[in-house]
Amino acid sequence: MSTKSKRTVWKRTAAAVLSLTLLFPAASSALAADKASGDSARLKEVFDLIQQNHVSKPDAKKLSETAIRSMVTSLNDPYTVYFTAEELKKFEGSLQNNYVGVGVRVVQQDDGVYVFDVMDGPAKKAGMKEDDLISAVDGESVEGLKIDDITKKIMGVEGTKVSVTVKRGGESIVFNLTRQTIQLPVVVNKRFDPGVGYLRVTSFSSDAAEAAAEQLGQLKQQGINSLILDLRDNPGGLVDTAVNMAKLFVKEGVLIHTKDRDDVDEPVKFSNGTTQPFPVYILVNEYSASASEVLTGALQDYNVATKVIGMKTYGKGSVQTLFPLSGGDAIKITIEEYLTPKMRKVNKVGITPDIEVDGEVPQLITALREAGIGKISVGRSKKGVTINGIAVDDDMGVIRENGAVFVPSRLLSTLLGGTIVWNGDDQSVQLAAGGATGTYAAAAGELKLDHGISYIQIGRVAETFRQLEWSDNEAQFTVTASK
Repeated sequence: MSTKSKRTVWKRTAAAVLSLTLLFPAASSALAADKASGDSARLKEVFDLIQQNHVSKPDAKKLSETAIRSMVTSLNDPYTVYFTAEELKKFEGSLQNNYVGVGVRVVQQDDGVYVFDVMDGPAKKAGMKEDDLISAVDGESVEGLKIDDITKKIMGVEGTKVSVTVKRGGESIVFNLTRQTIQLPVVVNKRFDPGVGYLRVTSFSSDAAEAAAEQLGQLKQQGINSLILDLRDNPGGLVDTAVNMAKLFVKEGVLIHTKDRDDVDEPVKFSNGTTQPFPVYILVNEYSASASEVLTGALQDYNVATKVIGMKTYGKGSVQTLFPLSGGDAIKITIEEYLTPKMRKVNKVGITPDIEVDGEVPQLITALREAGIGKISVGRSKKGVTINGIAVDDDMGVIRENGAVFVPSRLLSTLLGGTIVWNGDDQSVQLAAGGATGTYAAAAGELKLDHGISYIQIGRVAETFRQLEWSDNEAQFTVTASK
């Protein structure tokens, strides 16, 4: 099961790791080479003494796992990780954008959590449908629970059972389901009129570059004159995939420079690539990491990225190799730091966007505007958000209170192509666009704050900015503006 609370949730269920990884090299465990050393002999001596003499009769496997985890922890490196065989399976699944669940994506609305997409899996086979309202899991009501809590109840161990009760119309339906591994799509494409292609890559799994190439080809057949490459919330993946993604836009060159423990640079090179005949705009945010930063940095350095839009990226600029251990376990070790083709540092620095924009929908609107779309219409219903009639994976809040509708101030500012200034002293927001200015204060009931986000009463904004059109019937909210 995936969610769409702050953003569609393959970012949470698919790849919680931030990884640019080389999988399973030919070498065996690096620890074996040091068996005869004095330090290894001392370690074995202590291990044997504890196992043979301690009053608790410690289990040898548990003792060795504890010792390994202690060594890893001492490195103070969050990307060097010891995996048991079970943990390794989950890690490999995350790299392939897999998760264990029932095969639905959900969205939170004011009155509960709704199914908005049913993928191939147990839920689809059983007959679950879009717009079903989830009312209970395993017979326990989920009324009032947040989307993450409901998701945790439905997800679980592969092969185990879960019952999900939904409300459909006036009917209550119980689905008895068996959890299984679900393959989430790693690439999604859309086309916005007139001719703006959109390609979203959610992870750099082994098949992501092939899928991106295929879907980019489909967009070109439909006719596009610009492309938005969305790498937001993409935590990374495999080096080879990053290489093949770069080859979709650059004929040949260096993807990254690497710096190992001896300060030796072994650049990752590529050739036999291609170029695209249109401008490319890249979307990133603070959760774009590792291979996402590799690709973004390379396309910036090769002047392929016309503009990078969003927020500064995560800053994960290191490469790991996965070494197999006996018994099916493994250890992932950081072996290198990487730099962009022009030797820019990424680790703990990140990639700075050309246009900084905060907020999911404002980021996409900005990219569409930069790509050439002047008139933007944003809609929100229980099925999610649409932009110019195209369903998108971004979300935005709408607050309805006493007949008034409040919309995020950043959204309105972006739609109007204006600026916004927050005044903390009197709890007000000033919005300026097209030669007009409006100030909206909390004391006047025109402004609301919710979890650090400011919402403006849209009716008041429309009085000042006549280019703004909006409608709301509670089931569907729509706002439209031309820059």
